[in-house]
Amino acid sequence: MSMTNLKKTRTWQSVWGSLLVAGLLVSGSLSSAEDADGFQLWVASMRQEALALHVAPAAVDATLNQVTFLPRLIELDRKQPEFVTSFSAYVNRRINPRVVAKGKQMAEDYQGVLYVVEELYQVPREVLVAFWGLETNFGGFMGDIPLASALATLSYEGRRAEFFKRELLNLMRVVEREQRYDSPVVGSWAGATGHMQFMPSTLLKYGVDADADGKIDIWNSYPDVFSSAANYLSQAGWQPGKPISIQVALPAGFDYSQAQWQLNKPVSEWVKAGVAGVPDSALGLPQAAILLPQGYDGPAYMVFPNFDVIMQWNRSINYALSVSLLSQQLRQDTYTLMMPPEPPALSYQQMWSLQEALNAKGFDCGAPDGFPGAKTQAAIRRYQASKGLPQDGYAGADIFSRLTTQVQSAQ
Repeated sequence: MSMTNLKKTRTWQSVWGSLLVAGLLVSGSLSSAEDADGFQLWVASMRQEALALHVAPAAVDATLNQVTFLPRLIELDRKQPEFVTSFSAYVNRRINPRVVAKGKQMAEDYQGVLYVVEELYQVPREVLVAFWGLETNFGGFMGDIPLASALATLSYEGRRAEFFKRELLNLMRVVEREQRYDSPVVGSWAGATGHMQFMPSTLLKYGVDADADGKIDIWNSYPDVFSSAANYLSQAGWQPGKPISIQVALPAGFDYSQAQWQLNKPVSEWVKAGVAGVPDSALGLPQAAILLPQGYDGPAYMVFPNFDVIMQWNRSINYALSVSLLSQQLRQDTYTLMMPPEPPALSYQQMWSLQEALNAKGFDCGAPDGFPGAKTQAAIRRYQASKGLPQDGYAGADIFSRLTTQVQSAQ
């Protein structure tokens, strides 16, 4: 089956059903000699490329000698929870009284090193612990997949092949720098590793040997773990003493088309527009945006440049808001987070159909891909404006029902 035909396939189930019939995604999908040879030829080519880039032969061998193809990772790469889970479900799954209590205990257990790191990098300890909790449940599970095999698989057949190929090369450089020839690096299916789930490139660029033992150990050394994370945030532009986000109340008649990430205004302008709940300490800040992660009838958050820093770590609004919310709960004496209920998010199949419907109605959102990105949100806003609806750009059940029903009626 050609990739052109796959792209034309309309539903998630039919795409994956077709692939399964073709034998591309089941366990042992490379069992035929032809496919097995294809992967091994790719590995051989990768080896030669790494050597040409002057990666030490020992590091190349340690990385590539035992790589295997992991077909399950291809499916996982297309089903990331940041894109198929509603905001309330995403937050509730990651933040609850148990998680907050454990986070507070871990912050107390490692208060010495956290104090030093906070003093050096001016990143609050609660923020570092929030990242730690969200990434690996405070080190409870850092992943057990051989990183070389994960990155090789995603380089060979993934939707972001070039990205993962670069990370595979960077993994070889990590192995070379840290002399990890006899200790294979393991981590998540997506190539991240250690307590804070760094990609190899991130480790190379931001890793810190805080305990001065000659190695950057983000798996076992807590000084290295927290210093590396704080160094990343600091170099990404962290503003000490400034908030990440605050929940606000929007006035009646608010122009919801203004609620977009990176549509920034001085806080004073938002307040003049009737936005309430802004603390005095934030009134003078020159840059803030409004987000509506559940649409116009859900909670509203004012986000600041530190939110943008977190988005560099993980480009998911749900994730960045969760870091902010968890860090806030870690600072408080009692648990106060109450998420309003929300209908389930649209599935990949429904989002694809929604994008097709937007295009069919003349609201260009680009080629359908099943993900509610910025271009899809902008198209939804244009559709909402044409119908006199609140222009929040939210890809929810109401818009899906309106658009898909209209398209079916037109047909």
